[in-house]
Amino acid sequence: MERDPRNTESDQRLLRRRRVLGAAGVGLTAAIAGCGSSEDGGDDSDGSTEESSGDDSDGETSDGSDESDGADGEDGADDSDEEEEEEVEPASFEVVSVDHPDEVSTGEEHTFSFTVENTGGEDGTFEEQLEFSLEGSDQWENIGTIQLDVAAGETETWESNPTAFDQAGSLQFRLGDTEWGYDVTITAPETQSFSGSGQEVRQGISIQGGLTVVRATHSGESNFQVSLANDSEFNDNFINVIGDFDGAQADLIKEGEYILEVNADGNWEIDLEQPRSGEGESLPTSFSGSSPDVVGPVQFGGTGVAIGEHDGESNFQVQIYPMTGSFGEVVFNEIGSFEGETTYSFDTIGWVDINADGNWSVELE
Repeated sequence: MERDPRNTESDQRLLRRRRVLGAAGVGLTAAIAGCGSSEDGGDDSDGSTEESSGDDSDGETSDGSDESDGADGEDGADDSDEEEEEEVEPASFEVVSVDHPDEVSTGEEHTFSFTVENTGGEDGTFEEQLEFSLEGSDQWENIGTIQLDVAAGETETWESNPTAFDQAGSLQFRLGDTEWGYDVTITAPETQSFSGSGQEVRQGISIQGGLTVVRATHSGESNFQVSLANDSEFNDNFINVIGDFDGAQADLIKEGEYILEVNADGNWEIDLEQPRSGEGESLPTSFSGSSPDVVGPVQFGGTGVAIGEHDGESNFQVQIYPMTGSFGEVVFNEIGSFEGETTYSFDTIGWVDINADGNWSVELE
């Protein structure tokens, strides 16, 4: 008798493929099960073999055993082994790589990405919390939930939106058991230096934006005024004194192209700085001097106490400026001799701007 063509090796492979698809959730499980039952039934109906004797027409062998029953048993064992071999592993995920910069500058837009592999036998969705922290801190902040559909045996890559950081530091990211990090560094613009005599203007002054410091000297007897002008309604005035001058003053200005205006009756030198730093001097700290100055950086941490002294006759003004932003924190604003203390509130890296016409000291706690 010829063997049923449904029992060929190719048909068995087709049957196994259908069972795998059904286990993967394609929705054909019931149909495959029915098909499998029909084929097994056809095999079992032909219980006799060519080795049986002519007298054993009822299917018994010469030793009295039922050969068709033995065939059924063998088919059953084969089916059991086949089902074990065809069992599909559930979806399982592994982060196989992370792509990120080693270092970026403050304000620099960049992205990072990671690749997930599905090592299981079923399609699935990778889902995990993405967290962020500063190096050395145990405080992790939840950025959001990452969801990524990954087919069985395949990989998929998730990429962040372009992002930038205003503050410097060492950043840490965590996705389940996978961690990575990189540094945000500060690159200060180059100092722009000028010198001249009398009243002059200089064009093409490029300002990155944020804290800007004018350090200047003047040898003269009349007004010495230094300002930066652009298309805005008002100039940014840094220095306005009479006579000789050797000091510095700061302000927060917008990014753009400016004109440097100098009103003087003697020789002058000006350094235009844009301070940047990722770390500062720890509190408590103190500074002193005898002319206007800008000191720092200082690492502030919230509300603190400032103690100030001044023995001059004119303004005594003390402000804390951040590296970027639009506003500083006024600490003292007095006229003439002064000795006292006050509170301030500032929680990032800052520079202290002192405007005075006599000896002064500032202690920050």
